Amino acid sequence: MLLLSYEAFGVPPTGFDLGRSFVRSDIVSPSVLAGIRILISIYIFTTIVVAYAWQAGHHARQSLGDVNIDPYIIVTGREMIGKTFSYFTFLTWWSMGFYFAIAGFHTIYHARRRQPYLHRWPKYLQLLHSLFYSTVISFPFLVTIAYWGSLWGRVWIKQRYVEWLNLSVHALNSVFALEEIMLPATSPPPPTHLSVVLLILSVYLGLAYLTKATQGWYVYEWMNPAHGNASIVLHVFIYAAVMIAIFVAVWGGIWLRKRLTNRPRKLPSTPQRIASDTSQETAVKKGQELILTKSWRIQWSFEVQHHIRPKNGDMI
Repeated sequence: MLLLSYEAFGVPPTGFDLGRSFVRSDIVSPSVLAGIRILISIYIFTTIVVAYAWQAGHHARQSLGDVNIDPYIIVTGREMIGKTFSYFTFLTWWSMGFYFAIAGFHTIYHARRRQPYLHRWPKYLQLLHSLFYSTVISFPFLVTIAYWGSLWGRVWIKQRYVEWLNLSVHALNSVFALEEIMLPATSPPPPTHLSVVLLILSVYLGLAYLTKATQGWYVYEWMNPAHGNASIVLHVFIYAAVMIAIFVAVWGGIWLRKRLTNRPRKLPSTPQRIASDTSQETAVKKGQELILTKSWRIQWSFEVQHHIRPKNGDMI
């Protein structure tokens, strides 16, 4: 198997997802799984619409900081709407909304027709869907850990909008990712997907500095060289290590779920099997007796009719 091949990334020559694991669950029905995914997608996009609408006419206060940076307060207005596309948090939130919408559609299609529409896609789109799933079950945990572990300024802003938004994009995101780990019948992602996950993080790092070059501000304060180049390098390596640990933990969680939901049925003990076999033999014997009785009656009826068949003109 070549390292850079469809098979290495989870799309074997025999066919993509033959067990239909992306659109079914061993815990709930496909209809329930589809409903959950669609509801999550609706909530995510509702959050985005409400946040942008509120931000267009109000100002929000955020408390930020870092391990080596003192807490500080930023006040944002409508300009924050455009800036959200530079934050990894909101890029992940947008991606989750699209993933749950697409996954929900495929699950509904499977629930209604028992034939995954995903199987009709070209192989490269099937690969992208599999990679999409791997990012959705990985990136939200990184966002949650990074925000509450270091980026949060340790000051809880008493502003209803800020509280709701922070809990949505920095806490519920991991809850939604956990749902995709627990409910679908998916298998653990191929280890090769980790390379793609780390590559995406590397590309985002370049995007963050592109924002500084084009708009003049740092997406995250730890990216500012004023705090020391060593701090930047340390942050990059720590986030990469945390991402690897998350991927391994997610892989193990899915593996454990499959072990718990796909346990083979145990055979009954010997006395129970003997009793079961005895009852089956009794049922078979009764069935044979019934068949013999019916066949005897049919034969007797035929013989009687044959021997007492009326002659021409006679009446019975």
